Amino acid sequence: MDYSISRLAESKLILLYLIEKIGFPLSNSEICQFSLEKNYMDYFSVQQYLSELVEAHLLEKNKNKNHTRYTLTKEGKGMINYFVSHIPEKVKNEIDTYVQQNKKRIHTESEVTAKYYTEHNSDYDYVVKCGLSDSDGTNIMEISVPVATQQQAKIICNNWKENAGRLYGSILNILIGDEK
Repeated sequence: MDYSISRLAESKLILLYLIEKIGFPLSNSEICQFSLEKNYMDYFSVQQYLSELVEAHLLEKNKNKNHTRYTLTKEGKGMINYFVSHIPEKVKNEIDTYVQQNKKRIHTESEVTAKYYTEHNSDYDYVVKCGLSDSDGTNIMEISVPVATQQQAKIICNNWKENAGRLYGSILNILIGDEK
């Protein structure tokens, strides 16, 4: 087999293996970050391979608002199970270690969002947008809060990211009248 074809197949298997091991949908940026961090492939190759894997029905591309996430299809699972031996053991170990060290962080980052932007047509200078999604990317809660300063916006973003689960529970209890 030609070296370039072999490398192409290995790169695609690496992407499938990563998505299988993480166990939940991954965003394009999460996949790219991993691939670039480990020097497995460049950004443009990742984009090409993801597109080809979707076209081959080995990955499913799910769009939800501004987020695109990739999940392994049944065919993709079969492919990785059949060809997993073609991924070098060293690479599999690196992926396994990466997943073990980063799974919780990636999962939390994919579910909890907080950002702010400037608002020129209001009495406030900034608007903070906080969100909470379930594992498939469906919004559970989204809150927009106008604030006067960038410092307030940053504080709210940090507090939301650190306490989203607790804040969600408190807000929900207040809204349904079950505050304790």
